[in-house]
Amino acid sequence: MESLNLSELTITQWATLGVGALVSWFLLTWISQPKTKKFKVEPPAAADPAWKGPVLENPSIRDPSNPNQIVCYDPATGYHMGNIESPSVKQVQEAYERARNAQKKWAKTTFEQRRAVLRSLLDFVLENQEDLCRVGCRDTGKTMVDASLGEVITTCAKLRWTIDNGEAVLSPEYRDPGLMMMYKHAKIVYQPMGVVAALVSWNYPFHNALGPVISALMSGNAIIVKGSEYVAWSTQYYHRIVQTCLAEHGHDPELVQFLTGFAEVGEAVVRCGVNHVTFIGSPAVGKLVQRNAVDQLVPCLLELGGKDCAILLKDTDLNQAIPVLMRGVFQNCGQNCIGIERIIVATEIYDKVVDEMDKRISKLRQGSVLADGDGVDCGAQTMGNQFEKLEGLIQEAVSRGARLLKGGKRYHHPKHPKGQYFEPTLLVDVTPDMEIANEEAFAPIMVIMKHTGPEDAVRVANACPYGLGSSVFSADKALAEKMCLQLKTGMTNVNDFAVNYLCQSLPFGGVGISGYGRFAGIEGLRGLCVPKAVTVDRIPFVKTPIPPILDYPIDSLSKSFTFLTGLINMMYAPYYLAKLKAVFDLAKASL
Repeated sequence: MESLNLSELTITQWATLGVGALVSWFLLTWISQPKTKKFKVEPPAAADPAWKGPVLENPSIRDPSNPNQIVCYDPATGYHMGNIESPSVKQVQEAYERARNAQKKWAKTTFEQRRAVLRSLLDFVLENQEDLCRVGCRDTGKTMVDASLGEVITTCAKLRWTIDNGEAVLSPEYRDPGLMMMYKHAKIVYQPMGVVAALVSWNYPFHNALGPVISALMSGNAIIVKGSEYVAWSTQYYHRIVQTCLAEHGHDPELVQFLTGFAEVGEAVVRCGVNHVTFIGSPAVGKLVQRNAVDQLVPCLLELGGKDCAILLKDTDLNQAIPVLMRGVFQNCGQNCIGIERIIVATEIYDKVVDEMDKRISKLRQGSVLADGDGVDCGAQTMGNQFEKLEGLIQEAVSRGARLLKGGKRYHHPKHPKGQYFEPTLLVDVTPDMEIANEEAFAPIMVIMKHTGPEDAVRVANACPYGLGSSVFSADKALAEKMCLQLKTGMTNVNDFAVNYLCQSLPFGGVGISGYGRFAGIEGLRGLCVPKAVTVDRIPFVKTPIPPILDYPIDSLSKSFTFLTGLINMMYAPYYLAKLKAVFDLAKASL
């Protein structure tokens, strides 16, 4: 049999060998990977659009006759979906203990085992998008489009990035040991904290709960998710999804705990022994969480909302910007932490922008997407106790010169009189000193302000105490980016809105009263770990010696000090003559 002469192979034959090797590598990689597990979790019956429940006369999550009960209802219709018991402090502690015990084994899993769980979760989300969106719509009153954008796309993006990048981010990272320690390996090992907690808001209940779970699982932690009492009904469904997925892969489902309850439950979670707390909510509640965490010396990440601005310069492409801003303001009926709450427009295009927004807002339709079907642009307000506050903010602005062109008050829906709706609102001529320019509205309210140029626009934008996200629109991208960097915010976009969050490689968080710390991206994943500094001998048989001149008991302090001075100068002096002198000093001290 003749041997293969590689030098005689043609380009085509080389290409064939290369493709064959690549295909073989892909096949071996695929065969060796833990496979995803298909699993099914039936959605609750009330997620069916045909479902109808008894209508509550005065919808409220609290029942005065049963103070430990959470009343679950559809804010778009007032349909009662049942009551859920708020857990006791003892039950919170028991949940922590179960998670802590499960984490001991989970911490020893490989990255591939963790990825397999996340892949199965991703498959489930992709295959059950409609059910997930319907559950979110029923519990929060949002539309299917709002749910798809805020619950599904964002969760898929986080899962995909974590699956693809999590191991690289959390693998040991080698650092330069420096000249003095050049014979050492210096590295950081990212070890799981243990049990982490996430106290999350209600506006996107599926994504807000799953996001912290994804990061916790990938980083080797257990997690307790305290969901808002406003979405207790849907949170139970999400809990079943995660625990079923873990069980299908042979892992302890107690690794992930979902709890829903009132304020005392959140306080109990912070105090139960967790090693880290992520909180998403308001500045007022965030301060309370921080105070409780300080008593336990528990590190916190606080995302406390925003009053995001969008600056429009005079050369803005309005055909592109206006639809983006309409989505930025009215997505999820304005209930977005990075929603556009202030549009700051150049005087040259101000009237044109106001006129176009007036026309568009006039056509927005409100209702329940599950009960009414098509023909709904804006859903309900999940919290039914904010209408007086919103009307007060608008009235205060109007009393000081703002013009109310559309909406401005609660909407009484003819089909759903017990639904919680606020009219899509257009408020213009707002100035930085008005309350509505400084308080997060979290509602379908478009606020338009005026600026006289780039410097003035930055001044107006930075007058607000919030600092989460921001946008600048202009044909001059260089100028827009320069202005973005001058804004006192944690995130910013040129000619767009909130897309930084779909770039899951980027950290998410703010400055000012918008909080501190970052989730998402490298920073978020590593933030759930203990970054342990480790040194190891690099060269065999080379270890750190203690020179005799420095060994205890020291013979001569003066010679020892001269030796150290010479050693320091030899290592760190910037000039060769100084280094050479240091060598002589070392030699002299050693004699």
